Amino acid sequence: MPTQLPDTWGVPTQASDPAALAELDRAVISLVSMRGDPEAEAARAAADDGELLLATIAQAHLDLYSTSDEGIARARRLLDSVEPRIASAPPRERLHFDAATAWADGRWELAARTLDEALVRHPRDLLALRVAQDLYYFLGDARDLRDVTARVIGAWTEDLPGWSWVQGIYAFGLEEAGDYRRAEAAARAALAENPRDIWASHALAHVFEMEGRQEEGLAFLGSTVADWQDSYFANHNWIHKALYHIELGDFDALVPLYDDQIRGARPVSWVPLVDAAAALWRLSLFGVDVRDRAQSLVDAVVELVRTPIYIFNDWHALMVFALAGRGDLVEWLLASNRDAAPGTTNYDVLQIVGLDLLDGFAAFSAGDYEAAVDYLTAARPRSNLIGGSHAQRDAIDMTLLAAAARLGDEELVRALLSERTERKPSTRPAAEALIGANLVAAC
Repeated sequence: MPTQLPDTWGVPTQASDPAALAELDRAVISLVSMRGDPEAEAARAAADDGELLLATIAQAHLDLYSTSDEGIARARRLLDSVEPRIASAPPRERLHFDAATAWADGRWELAARTLDEALVRHPRDLLALRVAQDLYYFLGDARDLRDVTARVIGAWTEDLPGWSWVQGIYAFGLEEAGDYRRAEAAARAALAENPRDIWASHALAHVFEMEGRQEEGLAFLGSTVADWQDSYFANHNWIHKALYHIELGDFDALVPLYDDQIRGARPVSWVPLVDAAAALWRLSLFGVDVRDRAQSLVDAVVELVRTPIYIFNDWHALMVFALAGRGDLVEWLLASNRDAAPGTTNYDVLQIVGLDLLDGFAAFSAGDYEAAVDYLTAARPRSNLIGGSHAQRDAIDMTLLAAAARLGDEELVRALLSERTERKPSTRPAAEALIGANLVAAC
């Protein structure tokens, strides 16, 4: 008979085998620590205890992170396998099932809100917290990126296992909400207990980026690399190192950093490809020839881009195609997004801002700088809806500034430069270098 057993954090979970539940907890730890193999651990837990429905649902969550057709299909099969037993399952399992189902159906906001409900019932549900914050990141919802943790933080005392991870999760939410002082304090508290918490390191790297503290950021990442380089998220911290070098005008360091760390021998999945695309696009804006490197990514990106699922990924795919000189693939990607099926969060975002964003980057790559300025000016105020972080979406501002320079619109260049440097004075040298590189390109 299935019973309710407490997990590592005291949350009741339907299970018959304590050892299998412990294996599921290891999968959750692997997910929040961004190490190991959470998919394999969740699969073992499900195989060892047929009553541990949450293990199967956790596998579905993990498959959905792929934002790919294959991942969604795998998640649906897993959810179908437990669906007949969900009606009689406890509330925790039902809410996770409903959230995963909504996510698989492309209703990402509903998925996040459903996990929020799970957290109201069980504020130490670490799986719900991790997945919910990631969904709010995908949605570009800075308020709930922060407040999903704020709503449960009181239930996490320092004596609980996982307290430091919750601090790291909170740190990133605080940073994206613009509360840099509290974000830094939370990140440092997390790292004081667990220096290997890469999400806390990542949150602190964001603070340094947003406050223009590039030298501190380089020193921090350089001194802590041994703590996070074995994480499957490590390539993203290398991107932050690249951003610091860009704003310091140290372009000589960027190409080897890309070759050795950001791209390297990364797997064919969205996170490393997004980071690679973002790095190459920024390098190109400063006049670096990246065509060969972009061409080497095309096949991997084509393998992932089939059905429009997440505009943030497709935006980066377009960068790769444009940089590689594959206008045919740019047009195909634009057409597939224009024809996206309604009824999903992604479709709604495409209508509000996504198509303008894609058209703006496509126009820039085609040399139509007037159209690029028009599209990107329209997209910018609503760009948070595409997801990602402020630092990632800064590529929009950089490209708009480059387009204005190539267009020769001195008044717009002056206004955008003033806006950028008033917001973050340390960006002036890099912004002026960007303007200069694109004035030259326009000649």
